[in-house]
Amino acid sequence: MKQLIIVVTTLDMENVAAIADVFDGAKTASDDYHVEIILTGESGVIATINAAENGLDVNNLCLVYESMRSAKSFGVKINICERAIEWCGLNNDELIPEIDSIVSSRYIIERSTPDAYVTYL
Repeated sequence: MKQLIIVVTTLDMENVAAIADVFDGAKTASDDYHVEIILTGESGVIATINAAENGLDVNNLCLVYESMRSAKSFGVKINICERAIEWCGLNNDELIPEIDSIVSSRYIIERSTPDAYVTYL
């Protein structure tokens, strides 16, 4: 089965609910692909248990987290790039349980092989 890697780099703070669509789409794609979502840059803020303290609407966050959990139940891997942790000023203890692992920039490059589809959002 082919790989689909979705690298989420930005986050529209006014429309956090749109990120839920990424997880819902990943869930749908998991029928045909091994899907991995990598949060990097400012999108990493949704990977923290303190996201609401960063100005994100709690109702939208609930929608995002429900979408994340649903995608995970379909086998989608959700990772966060170490650069996002630095960018957002996070530490490992603040990450939500839906995050599978912390990956490096090098990991992202290595995953971008000829048999993988890579999408940047």
